[in-house]
Amino acid sequence: MAPIRRFREGIEVRGRGDLSPIPAEGLPSEFQPNARAVNHLLDRLRRALETERSFTANSAHDLRTPVAGALAQVQRLVLEAPDEATRARARDVEAALQRLARLSEKLMQLALAEGGRLQAEALVDLVPVLRMLVADMTRHAAGRIDLALLAAGVPASIDPDAFATLARNLIENALRHGDQGTPVQVSLSPAGLLRVVNAGPAVPADRLGRLTRPFERRATEAQGSGLRLAIAQAIAEGTGGRLELLSPAEGRMGGFEARFSTSPARLR
Repeated sequence: MAPIRRFREGIEVRGRGDLSPIPAEGLPSEFQPNARAVNHLLDRLRRALETERSFTANSAHDLRTPVAGALAQVQRLVLEAPDEATRARARDVEAALQRLARLSEKLMQLALAEGGRLQAEALVDLVPVLRMLVADMTRHAAGRIDLALLAAGVPASIDPDAFATLARNLIENALRHGDQGTPVQVSLSPAGLLRVVNAGPAVPADRLGRLTRPFERRATEAQGSGLRLAIAQAIAEGTGGRLELLSPAEGRMGGFEARFSTSPARLR
C-alpha cells in the first residue's frame, strides 16, 4: 500500500502552483491506468493555465505602448486646448487612460505572480527590500506610511521582486481604501510576518473572503482595479506562504489588516 499512499499524497499537494506529473513508480498494475489518467489531466490543466497566463501577460504588455502614446497626446491636448471646456474633456480622457495604464500594469503583475519564478536561489534579507519599497512609496504618500522593522534581518527564500510586488500591492490597497487621515501601519517581524494595517470601517465578513478574487472590490468610492489583493494572494500561494485578511484589524474596533507569512519550511 505504500506506493498507493505516496501517489495519493502527491495528488493532495498538487495545486495551481504545482501541476507537475506525479511519480507512479511502484504502483500495482491495476492502478497504472488511473495514474496515467491523473497525470494527463494535470498536463491539460497546466497547459490551459499557461495559455491563460500568456494571453493575459501579452495583452497587458501590448497595451502599454499605445496607451502611453495616447496619454502623451492627450496631455499635450490639455496644454494646447483653446478653451476650458475642451481642457475639461481632455482631462477626463487623460484620467481614463491613466486608469487603463494602471490596469494593464496590474494584469502583468498578476500573470507573473501566477506563473513566474517566485523563489530565490539563495536566502534574501527582506528588511532592506521593504525599507527601500516604503521609501519609494513615501515620496508620493508623505506622512501616510509608518514602518516598523522589528528585526535587523529577516532571511527568506522568496524572490525579492516578488516580495516587493506583494508588499507594494498590500500597501497600495491600504492607502487607497483606508482612512486618508490615518497613517498605514507596516511592520515586519523576525519570523517573517508582514502586517499592513489601515484605519476605516470594518469590512463585512461575507465580503472579506472574496476580496482576493480578481476584480473583487470593497463597497467604496475609492477607485481601483480590484487586482491588488489577488496579486498578493497569487504570490503567497506560489511561495508556499499564507495571506490572511482581518477586519476589524487585530486590537481595533474597525479597520483592515493584511498579513503575509512566509512558509516556515522556507525560512532558515
